[in-house]
Amino acid sequence: MDESEALRKPASCEAMPDGVRLIRVLHILHTLARAGAEQLVYEMATANRARMVTAAICLDREGPLADQLRAEGVEVFWTHRREGLDFGQARRIAEIIVKFRPDVIHCHQYTPFFYGALGRMRARRGRIVFTEHGRHVPDVVSLKRRWFNRLFLARQADRITAVCGFSRQSLIEKDGMPGDRIEVIYNGVAPERFEQAIDRSGARQRLGVPEDKLVIVQVGTFRAVKDQATAIRAFAKVSREIPRAMLVFGGDGPDLPACRELASDLGLQASVVFLGSRDDIPQVLAAADIMLMTSLSEAHSVSLLEGMASGLPIVATRVGGIPETVLDGQTGLLAPAGNPCAIGDCLMRLLRDEKRRRDMGQAGRERVRSRFGRNDMHRRYMDIYGELARLGGPA
Repeated sequence: MDESEALRKPASCEAMPDGVRLIRVLHILHTLARAGAEQLVYEMATANRARMVTAAICLDREGPLADQLRAEGVEVFWTHRREGLDFGQARRIAEIIVKFRPDVIHCHQYTPFFYGALGRMRARRGRIVFTEHGRHVPDVVSLKRRWFNRLFLARQADRITAVCGFSRQSLIEKDGMPGDRIEVIYNGVAPERFEQAIDRSGARQRLGVPEDKLVIVQVGTFRAVKDQATAIRAFAKVSREIPRAMLVFGGDGPDLPACRELASDLGLQASVVFLGSRDDIPQVLAAADIMLMTSLSEAHSVSLLEGMASGLPIVATRVGGIPETVLDGQTGLLAPAGNPCAIGDCLMRLLRDEKRRRDMGQAGRERVRSRFGRNDMHRRYMDIYGELARLGGPA
């Protein structure tokens, strides 16, 4: 759908039949790909439709969740952002704000916040929530940007949130944002989606995984920060010691061809499986024995939460917000990033100890239930939306 067609679409209704006014929330994000921030937007929109009307703006491209949201009655706009500073975004976003009439404009990540703030200033409508999710690698912020954030941009946000303590600290230390204004709201998942009895044998049969294999699964977009190449090199060590082991990847992305080639070069074609993009992640996880994450940087990974909710022990890198999610020695094992030997050793320790896998998996499942449930996350965001909607107008 092009921009002009999207802008001609009628706005959603504002109230339910009983006259209760719904909160109008406009999300601004880079894309609606299958990733943490995007999944949050999708679930917030679909799970809370009784309390709010939602629309979304994609700056860079739409992605597969865009059509799914449209099928759920959510308006999705695409503003076709150009490389570099694109000040035309302010006009395009302002037009959508005027049309949609949001009470709250929820900006996910720094660039959507920057353009969302400019659009809101032009449209003079809506209160802004800025949420920091992950960070770039390398995470370098210029002094000019720090001062711009401190003197201007931070003041445009009515609320600032971060998905974990690591993201909050990065906003303070790297971006110069005021720490006393940043609230941590951890990502959450619906545990029941992964706890429902999914037949392990059936899941393996659907994926073509032999019953006698020990399966390591890694889910995520194939791009440099996820460092799947290190996962493959770590598995090369594992496969020499434990021939029954298999490594299964879920996801797509620009680095997928290079990873396929690396697995072939290492002679792992028979034991490394690339599933591509999947919409049946609970079934994929049900077929696994261990979840692996080799990221160079990570905030509060939804994929890790899904693995823990599925009762899987975790092997992951000790970076970013991962230690806030995975308790080393209790719900999984952590290793240095970019170190295939250390990661391979962690994998072998768990592959050789079924009881430890089971105990860690159960501890991880309990941790998700008690700390990282989707309902708690939604409740806090809805409270913020409600508070800001009652204030009305721009700050």
